[in-house]
Amino acid sequence: MSTPTPGKPDADAFLTLVSDYHIGVYGRVEVVRARLLPGVRGTDPAVLEALRAWGGQAFVDGAHHEPEIVLVRPAGPQRDRWPLYIAMFLVTLVTTMAAGAFLQGIDPFATDYMLNGWLPVPTRFSPGGLMQGGAFAFPFLGILLCHESGHYFAARRHRIPVSPPFFIPFPPWFSIVGTLGAFIRIKGPTVRRSELLDVASAGPIASFLLSIPVLIWGLALSHPVVGPVSAATPFLVPFGQEGVIRIGDGPLLHVLGMLFFPDSFGSGPILLHPIAFAGWLGLFVTALNLMPLGQLDGGHILYCLWAQPGQVRAARVFLIALVPLGFFWWGWWFWGGGAVLVNRGRLQHPPVLLPNVPLDARRRLVAWLAILAFFLTFVPIPLSV
Repeated sequence: MSTPTPGKPDADAFLTLVSDYHIGVYGRVEVVRARLLPGVRGTDPAVLEALRAWGGQAFVDGAHHEPEIVLVRPAGPQRDRWPLYIAMFLVTLVTTMAAGAFLQGIDPFATDYMLNGWLPVPTRFSPGGLMQGGAFAFPFLGILLCHESGHYFAARRHRIPVSPPFFIPFPPWFSIVGTLGAFIRIKGPTVRRSELLDVASAGPIASFLLSIPVLIWGLALSHPVVGPVSAATPFLVPFGQEGVIRIGDGPLLHVLGMLFFPDSFGSGPILLHPIAFAGWLGLFVTALNLMPLGQLDGGHILYCLWAQPGQVRAARVFLIALVPLGFFWWGWWFWGGGAVLVNRGRLQHPPVLLPNVPLDARRRLVAWLAILAFFLTFVPIPLSV
């Protein structure tokens, strides 16, 4: 028997067990796909010995007459630029703290001058004013970090190459939150739907569970004010010196609003404390990620639950529903179109390597709970000036 070549399975061993095999590289992962000969099972001693010679993860799809084996292992060194990720998080912390200060009518940069009428020019810096924005920034970034960390650690648990969370800062003068969010990058293929579901659902579940106590804490610090109110946007958030933004509610927040303000909810606006706004944003981000489109978490989850036909139908129905909603908040057109563009114009979710391996009962329950979380947190009209 020949010595296994680095980066390839033992050819002599596999030629006696498989009808064919193919070696490919996906991102940072090397993958071998092989079809076992009729009568050969993935649990046979000869098969197990050949898999041990590979030195990576082995997955068997035994649903067919000739079971398929997928072998996975890193294709090279796995290095991440941690200083860059940490620096981007710290910059985002500053921009979100500044946005939180603006929510309280404080400008920590004393922006008294606009170049060409639109470009802000800071004139001095107030560390104390910036710290005032921590009441919003700390819980909000904590929710985002918890969401992305859920994805990150679930991927690491399944030995899927993944980047650390990458935060995107945004100038607080042009954003009510001071960031465009965060993301992780999967650097290798997903073999089974069960692994994809674990990774996709971990983020929304984590942010959902953390956003609720943050929101409850913030609602306890919020209070009703006098003024006109809309049933679709019963909350207010101050922005800048004199501006105000009306905030919508979904089913979960509507129930909480009635519980916290039984005498005034619906008859007058509720001024949200920055902590409550951070909790609201956490639920809103959870709903955005659970939209059943493309490479969003919701698209992954529906593909894992229903495979491609059901996932594509759900994506079509949701996109059609976003068309009229966009007339009330144009952001739905932006997010829906962006999700489709990221998936290169396709509604169909790309398949995993072994799509025929079904989900177990526990994971199917997790998928349905994630769908329930989407309907509880979805806000038809999120913002109104």
